[in-house]
Amino acid sequence: MTNPVTTVIRVNLEMAKEVALEWERASYQELSAYCLEILREIGFSTTELPENLQSREQQLNFITGFASYAFGEVLNVQTLG
Repeated sequence: MTNPVTTVIRVNLEMAKEVALEWERASYQELSAYCLEILREIGFSTTELPENLQSREQQLNFITGFASYAFGEVLNVQTLG
């Protein structure tokens, strides 16, 4: 019998906090441009930000969340049982 393998992503909160601090000083235009860049990286071909990324706070949360995964590590975990 084969045990299933699950992919787990361990986020890197320290790096995400550093990224967030850097981007807090950015202008709204810089934040918007970076959010669009992230969206393109993950497969969206939009040229405008979606409704849920219009405010500065939403954009900072999105960038921080993306950074926590981008600087994290992917682990394969084998379930025993």
